[in-house]
Amino acid sequence: MFKKTVVSMPIAEVTSSTITGFLAECLPLEAATNDLPPKPRFGSFLKTDSQDIAIFAVAYNVVTGPQDSIHKPSALGLTREELRLEQPHIFSLLRTEVHALIVGYSAGTKVYQHLPPHPPDVHDFVHQATADEVRELTRDFEFLRLLSNVSAIPSDELIAAAIREANATLGSNNDFLLEAGKALSSILRTDYDRLLTILRKIKP
Repeated sequence: MFKKTVVSMPIAEVTSSTITGFLAECLPLEAATNDLPPKPRFGSFLKTDSQDIAIFAVAYNVVTGPQDSIHKPSALGLTREELRLEQPHIFSLLRTEVHALIVGYSAGTKVYQHLPPHPPDVHDFVHQATADEVRELTRDFEFLRLLSNVSAIPSDELIAAAIREANATLGSNNDFLLEAGKALSSILRTDYDRLLTILRKIKP
């Protein structure tokens, strides 16, 4: 049973989306924060509420760069603390974007580990998925099939990172890692070398 949880503060806002993934711009904690916004970790689980469903995704890339083509950053030889004191405005000229792959969705109390009926809407807020949401989403590890078939990014690294992130969210449970390994063995049963490579990366 999927348990409804209190909505956390958003960490990003969707700026473009497809049925398989989305791009979102990270939000600062406060409007006056003189620093870069917090960034999702590689392989971490994200959620965006869109229309009548909650869509879940895994962060596969995080990019920080200039807001436009005019204000390009250059090396200044200053520490972050020195930058905060001498040029606090410099961080407002940058933006951080997160690229995420959709791995499932929930409708009502049920979680589905396949692509949703529609993509997130532009300007939907993105949140870190809660422990309860991650637990339901990883219950039978079917989402790993979606990650294993991605070719545009290093999918082996992403699979290992997603398992590590889920395990950390759920309290670093060795039983979880064992079940994840069994699921991977089934999914990659014809590619033993790839299986071993991923298992080495998720080993505590």
